[in-house]
Amino acid sequence: MLMEEETCLDCKRPTITVIDHSSGDTICSECGLALEAHIIGYSEEWRTFASDDNRSDRDPNRVGAPTNPLLKSGDLVTVIEKPKEKASSVVSKDDLSTLCRAQNQVKNHEEDLIKKAFEEIQRMTDALYLDIVIYSRACEIVSKFDGHANTKLRRGKKLYAVCAASVSMACRELKLSRTLKEIAMVANGVELKDIRKSSMVIKRVLESDQASVSAAQAIINTGELVRRFCSKLDISQREIMAIREAVEKAENFDIRRNPKSVLAAIIFMISHISQTNRRPIREIGIVAEVVENTIKNSVKDMYPYALKIIPNWYACEADIVKRLDGVINSWDSAKIIV
Repeated sequence: MLMEEETCLDCKRPTITVIDHSSGDTICSECGLALEAHIIGYSEEWRTFASDDNRSDRDPNRVGAPTNPLLKSGDLVTVIEKPKEKASSVVSKDDLSTLCRAQNQVKNHEEDLIKKAFEEIQRMTDALYLDIVIYSRACEIVSKFDGHANTKLRRGKKLYAVCAASVSMACRELKLSRTLKEIAMVANGVELKDIRKSSMVIKRVLESDQASVSAAQAIINTGELVRRFCSKLDISQREIMAIREAVEKAENFDIRRNPKSVLAAIIFMISHISQTNRRPIREIGIVAEVVENTIKNSVKDMYPYALKIIPNWYACEADIVKRLDGVINSWDSAKIIV
């Protein structure tokens, strides 16, 4: 027990209190009132793992790592190591070898891969500066593979692809946009096509587990990409406000283009209307990871809606039509010359 001085609510004055660690209660020593109940002890928990026949051998150790609810075993397992050559033990080497082989036969090797996947997800999220919430959700997605009837994890690049796909899906579910190219850059050389294949596998696993995949199937949040892309392009605050408003308005129209292509086209149109902050289409394409021809075709598809998408406070209708007409006609003329 530990004695401290606190203000008792019944005594109305500071009194000596007693902390009972067995029950987790803080008790007033004068009136017996329980001031707090079920307190959490944050001190270290030490145990001595010493053999009974050798009392001089004191080996204090922590109780162990916390349980992991994402693993079926809770990560509370007993590991029987192989006998060492010169180690002295009460159990013979033959018996230890037999126990080790028996444990390997019943061991859940799938769980070992899942723990390795957790470590890989931790590395990826750290490299991308993602929040711990993304890490937790990605680990939860990967844990669905534990004991799944039709799908099993594989070692090597296939495992890295599953980890990258789970991070991508977690980002989409939590509306934190990260493109597949960004994730692939930290995925140990995994190609985009492998990540896409793993994404399809994960969706099937979640569906068979009766998990909700509607959020995972949502498109990339274009509005969240505005801030990052505009920051890389060093676009002024006025243009950013116009781009953000145009993106929101574009969602009301049937523009059958990839979200990144739509955003790249809007950035080009807004910057091209500006006389002072124009950005080359090649520079926009590099930042948005979209080829130039795709941006041009997206601008042409969105041109009929330009007057409704681009804010009136940013540019008048005459300027919008004049400048966008001019650039589209120059593209068409270039095609004819070629």
